[in-house]
Amino acid sequence: MNEVKMPRLGVTMQAGTVSTWLVEEGEYIERGDYLFELETEKSTVEIEAMNSGVLRKIIVPEGQEVPVNTVIAIIAEEDEEVELTPYLETKPAEEAKVQVAAAVEAVAEKPVAAGKAGGGGKVAPKARQLAKQLGVNLDTVIGTGRDGLITEKDVQNAASQTTPALRVKETISLNNVKKSMSENMLNSWRNIPQFTQIVSVNMAQVLKAKKELESVSINDVIVKAVANVVRENSIVNSRLEDNKIVVFEDVNVSVAVNSEHGLVVPVVKNADSKSVSDIAKEIRGLSEKAKNNQLTLEDYANGTITVSNLGSLGIETGTPIINIPQSTIIFAGSIQKIPVVNELDEITAAPIMKLSIAFDHRFIDGVTAAGFTNAVKSALENLSVNNLA
Repeated sequence: MNEVKMPRLGVTMQAGTVSTWLVEEGEYIERGDYLFELETEKSTVEIEAMNSGVLRKIIVPEGQEVPVNTVIAIIAEEDEEVELTPYLETKPAEEAKVQVAAAVEAVAEKPVAAGKAGGGGKVAPKARQLAKQLGVNLDTVIGTGRDGLITEKDVQNAASQTTPALRVKETISLNNVKKSMSENMLNSWRNIPQFTQIVSVNMAQVLKAKKELESVSINDVIVKAVANVVRENSIVNSRLEDNKIVVFEDVNVSVAVNSEHGLVVPVVKNADSKSVSDIAKEIRGLSEKAKNNQLTLEDYANGTITVSNLGSLGIETGTPIINIPQSTIIFAGSIQKIPVVNELDEITAAPIMKLSIAFDHRFIDGVTAAGFTNAVKSALENLSVNNLA
């Protein structure tokens, strides 16, 4: 007999959902054949059977999320005797939780028996004042204090019961992509002290270079320019692990891409050694895979720094949150023509973009960060087609 367990497909994966069983109970399956589709935090992956045999029992049904290493099915030989009871019976602890929850619910539904409405004339001074503020009629309040005394809490409870509930338009469950984003952003904000530097960038040279190239977007150019600068400022291409700064040789740029399931961040690997045309083609391919929910774990793996660009959506600037466990994220806003004063003290119109860069303040200080921020600004303002090859 062989237990099929919910696999862990990444260091951050805590749970998974069987979206589809590809084999029915009683069917024979060979080792290496696809057994089920696993909906992870990022995408859907087909999982192979690790053993040959008959799928004797599916323990976890489709659509149910369970922690990693949970037994989800049993594979055994056709004539092998298998005791399934331990896998199917409800654990006593779970039964106890159900009973406790039911008891709490029953108590919550019962009216409070202590005291009388109006408290027999006994009202705490602060409770009387609060009742006036909230517009609560004390004759309708049941006092739960000593000898039926109406307390502030009694008034608050009465007010909450008389206040009409908000009308709910709809309730939306978080899908796995948004669950992952929620967890990662919370971990980043809670565990990484981060600061943001903002500069204005004259994008005239970027727009000029874009015109000379085919099928290349502003975002593609920014990704390539950032990758080039990272090569000379490797401290931002890093993470903090066990009180040690791990600086990476590879410049793998995580690129924020929108999809029907939410914002995802696949990776352009070794972006510093690729041309902007190659980067453009790769980002288009990743965007198409994201649109069709076909991104794999490999597409997300080993990002070292992130670029997020909402300029095409009209967002002028923002304060990004670091894509944990990385140390740096670059946010690009929209390009707007605004009046500027040139070196000759003349007022001219220039295409200006706000660039916001957030850093891990645990080991990147303001001066070091400023060196990188200004280097990116300079690279974009002095860009030529030769820099994008």
